[in-house]
Amino acid sequence: MKLIKKLFGLVLFGGIAYGVYKMAQRDEVQETLFELLGEDTYLEAQDKLRLVGDLLMWPVDFVRALLP
Repeated sequence: MKLIKKLFGLVLFGGIAYGVYKMAQRDEVQETLFELLGEDTYLEAQDKLRLVGDLLMWPVDFVRALLP
């Protein structure tokens, strides 16, 4: 039962994170964040998010590279 709750929580968190990611890809949201945070802070946060995405996706990319 605990495993099911943890899995449900992980799926729920992933869904929310994906929704926030998709919402942040819209031009209006990006312009607003750029204006609120300033150029340097916005670009630094964007680079960190890309790094986190790359770190999370490296196992998938590694397995894809091994497949014929």
